[in-house]
Amino acid sequence: MARETKSWQSGGARRIVLAFAFLILLPFYVSLGPMLWQRVSRGFVGDTLSLLVLALAFTALMALILQQLVHAVRTRVSLTDTGIEATVPKVGARGPFFLLGYQTRSIPYADVAGVDSRNEVYGGSLLPVLLTSTRIVSKSGPPLVLGYANANDHEPQLPFPEIGSDVAMRAGVKVTDHGTVRRSFSKRVVGVAASADENAPLPQSEIDQINVSHRRNVRGLVAALALLVIGGITLDIATASRTSFAEMGAGLANPAPKKK
Repeated sequence: MARETKSWQSGGARRIVLAFAFLILLPFYVSLGPMLWQRVSRGFVGDTLSLLVLALAFTALMALILQQLVHAVRTRVSLTDTGIEATVPKVGARGPFFLLGYQTRSIPYADVAGVDSRNEVYGGSLLPVLLTSTRIVSKSGPPLVLGYANANDHEPQLPFPEIGSDVAMRAGVKVTDHGTVRRSFSKRVVGVAASADENAPLPQSEIDQINVSHRRNVRGLVAALALLVIGGITLDIATASRTSFAEMGAGLANPAPKKK
């Protein structure tokens, strides 16, 4: 009996929005280099430090947008009549462009030994993030990590847990839930294996505490960013107003001579 072919990929609207945001911000980001060089060459230390902090924050933002854009364009999973075909991020890729490393693999259903699901906590106690990983275990090759989904907000266009369940049903295997564990982002980046302590499942009480901490810290971060933006706009308006009044006062005190 032929199985239904299914495919998942980020929608066109998401790709367009990310590409538009990246292209809009790119000229401003590129201009930071000449601006920094001008200040350094003229000895403006105070302005250089503040601009350097802005450049670092801007770099992190651009890297995040680029990673999300490449993920939206390249990530694709298809379930055919005979097996799974996937182009997904290469977990454990090294180098300066590790977030852009991808792999394309085809695994027949007969070669699927199982499907693993696990909740992984990243970020420590400051801003913990709970992600659900879905992994296809192959009999003849290395496991294939389909991807990571927010445990509390699954992306409908790339629902990796649902895809894993569908693969398990077609292959006639079970989905094994390994619970919730802590993971180090730096170790995952360089491909270092998790320690025994990191493989120990967390109790439900600690998971609930992590979710509460995440929501509280995210709200605090958003509020802090909003205050910074409002404060910056207010400071700019106040500075512009003082400059205008000063120029007006100077003009009244020293009126320009009338032309004959």
